[in-house]
Amino acid sequence: MNTHSCQLCNTLFTPKVGTFGKYCSLSCSTKHKNQLATTNKIKKYLEKPKQCKTCNSILTYNKRKNKFCSRSCAAQTTNSVSRKRGPDPKEKFPFCPIKFILCKHTNKWYSNKNPNGTVRRCSPYSKTIKEQYYNAARFKFNVYHFPEEFDLSLIDQYGWYTCPGRKRSNEPKNTSGVSRDHIISVSYGFANDVDPKIISHPANCRILLHSDNKKKNNNCDLTVSELIQKIKKWNQKYTERRIGLEPTTSCLEGRYSTN
Repeated sequence: MNTHSCQLCNTLFTPKVGTFGKYCSLSCSTKHKNQLATTNKIKKYLEKPKQCKTCNSILTYNKRKNKFCSRSCAAQTTNSVSRKRGPDPKEKFPFCPIKFILCKHTNKWYSNKNPNGTVRRCSPYSKTIKEQYYNAARFKFNVYHFPEEFDLSLIDQYGWYTCPGRKRSNEPKNTSGVSRDHIISVSYGFANDVDPKIISHPANCRILLHSDNKKKNNNCDLTVSELIQKIKKWNQKYTERRIGLEPTTSCLEGRYSTN
């Protein structure tokens, strides 16, 4: 059989059936074709070669994707241009922590700051019927004016409860103190349309440890009819005392005055 010489490595080989006998192996065929393709690309590139932007020298085929022929040429161009670092600075307006908000229920403007500097999270105006009722049902009397009706020794022993929130950040806190409790809760009065004057009456008040008051939640220890009878006796007692039909007592000791 005839022997052929490989066009790439000049190795003598016997061609296989169905081949042209140009290459001794498939790898030699692929390498030679790639070399011819690269040579054609180089010839085509040298017809219109790329130049360095600094010195205008011709860039080789291997550096055809570069803009400069060397680092020194790149440094000369980049250093001659004033460079701006970072995005354009935005105009900053003076920050004001105080904002004015329109109340949706009363259409009145209010500030988001309380007088003591804390943040107000809701409108200071009565926004809903429920809030108006709760505000009207608050106690508005002094327990020390009625020493016979309340156990003032609890106050001397535990002190008044104070909330540990931010509003009292610079004041002493007493989370184990006592507070005034509604015997018939405000939520019950609102749900059953009880007059807030009945709920806020001193006869509906008692002194409890604040922890017990929280456990009680919205439970009631009296009925409305029982509370009304208690209010009548309360009003009768202190009305007669005020007009002189019954001897008055000392505010602190609860004893009858002799003068």
